[in-house]
Amino acid sequence: MKEKLERVRNYLSSDLNYIETVSINNKETLYDLLDCWMKLTKKETIGDLNKYNRNTTRIRVEIGSKEYKINSDTTKEGVEEFLENKKYKWSLINNENGVKNKITNDLYENPIRGFYMYLV
Repeated sequence: MKEKLERVRNYLSSDLNYIETVSINNKETLYDLLDCWMKLTKKETIGDLNKYNRNTTRIRVEIGSKEYKINSDTTKEGVEEFLENKKYKWSLINNENGVKNKITNDLYENPIRGFYMYLV
């Protein structure tokens, strides 16, 4: 945990409760960041919803030619499931408005409740 925290410390707010606006370029760092946040935070969302709109991008992930964003209202429950599924591939599914831009890593390609990650 200490080694992971050293790698992602700059991505967390000073009180360790929220994730700052960050850009990441690999899945391992994303998983480490989310794992550290889960273990350290006392808050329910990755972004401070008193400061940011729920759709405000907190994490931008660029892998190859693809760019993803994770929104402020992503919850502990959603992050926990996303981390539990990290051995599965990322899949593109329809969002709640029927637009195919939402990301899941659920084995059966179901949306993850409380996890708001989208293909940009």
